[in-house]
Formats: sequence, C-alpha cells, structure tokens
Amino acid sequence: MYVADVAYLVRDLLFVSKIGEAADHLGLAVQGARDADRLAELARTARLVLVAHEPDRLDGGGRGIAGQALGCRRVLAKGQLAAELPRLLAQVKDARPAS
Repeated sequence: MYVADVAYLVRDLLFVSKIGEAADHLGLAVQGARDADRLAELARTARLVLVAHEPDRLDGGGRGIAGQALGCRRVLAKGQLAAELPRLLAQVKDARPAS
C-alpha cells in the first residue's frame, strides 16, 4: 500500500504545483484527493493533511465546516499556508523515522 507523507485536497492547480515542487525538493511523497471521503482515507496514514479549498465543499451541504470541527490542529488562510508550506513540509521530513 502506498503511504503518502502529505495528503491534500486542493483545486487550485498552481497551489498543487507548489505543494508538489516543495515536497519533491524534500523527498516527500504526496497524494491528492478529489473529495473529502478520499482525503479522510489518506489522512489515516499521512503525516500532514493540507486543505486549500472552500469549506462548504468539504461537507457537500454548503454549511462550511470549520477546520477545528474537523479535528485540525491549525487552520490557515490560503496565503498563510502558501507562506508556511516550506516550513510545514520540512517538519514532516524531520519527523519521519530514519529508514
């Protein structure tokens, strides 16, 4: 079974590219999800889960579930996430067990 270091649900292709480039630079495996159900599957084994998406799309009902209600430790605006992405990914790399 393929296990990604980073799972993401992102529709913005430019941001997907940023995630991929930054992760590749650090040797991290990434896996994208098309919907919240797939993201939940990937999140079971991923060390970092990124969602840069409209909140109402996550629950499909237009209610807009807050990140904290989903169990997220931190919720960042997309711009803040973009700025902190290299540091967050470096933390994932540093937390990986030595192989």
